[in-house]
Amino acid sequence: MREFVILTDGPCDLPESYCREHNVTVVPLYVSLAGANPVPFPADTFDTKAFYDALREAKPVKTSAPSIEDCKAAMLPALRAGKDILYVGFSSKLSAAYNTARLAAEDLKEQFPEREVLCLDSKCASLGQGLLVDLLVQKRENGCGLEETFAYGEQMVPRIRHWFTVDDLMHLKRGGRISGTTAVLGTMLQIKPILKVNEEGGLEPHSKIRGRRAALKQLADYVGENMVPDTMTAISHGDCEEDMQFVRDILRRKYGVKKIMVNLVDPVVGAHSGPGTLAVFYVDQNEA
Repeated sequence: MREFVILTDGPCDLPESYCREHNVTVVPLYVSLAGANPVPFPADTFDTKAFYDALREAKPVKTSAPSIEDCKAAMLPALRAGKDILYVGFSSKLSAAYNTARLAAEDLKEQFPEREVLCLDSKCASLGQGLLVDLLVQKRENGCGLEETFAYGEQMVPRIRHWFTVDDLMHLKRGGRISGTTAVLGTMLQIKPILKVNEEGGLEPHSKIRGRRAALKQLADYVGENMVPDTMTAISHGDCEEDMQFVRDILRRKYGVKKIMVNLVDPVVGAHSGPGTLAVFYVDQNEA
């Protein structure tokens, strides 16, 4: 059985230590803050907390996908070493990254006809994408080959659930997700929307909750009541550590959840959701 590399991109939000330990290669996306030149994320020198402080000051942010050349540069070391590649991309409904990587793989097929590069649209974001990568890593580490692991990934994509809420509706308004009137009225009434990533990998409003704590409790209940027992769950947050701890404590005390991965929402996603974003991710016990 041929060896293969798992490749993903920056918005997976997996800790750097995890990627090193499990040999996961991450292709960066780009963030431009306050008109500065775009910088890659993830990168050792990127200060994510400072980024969120800048968002609180309403500094403009732009994000961009990797180029075809960026994707080729990430793929070439594995291909030259005689390894195949499984690429797990940020939802194609939210970024051009997946399609760019797919085009890069097609170009490289001419140069490496004996190698396989399979591209999987995760239809996920943040640690939802990270959870999917973790499931595929487990399959590889249990001795599964490229095709079997890819097929398993296709089966699991629709079972990764994403639920999130935001603290400041104005960030969703600037991103065109809600109207200005809705943002103003919602802020006045302390309305906190709960949103999800749908089956196509796009964002979709689900409900409106009065009050931040009530919204956080609802997120925890979605996980605890629907997750596959004893699987990994994940929480990502837009620099709101106390809210993350509040949700994590509910999952541990009320539902007995033991495996919880936590990380900051990366700047590529955080640029659109804003500080105070709190998201939960899990594998649903029901088939899609």
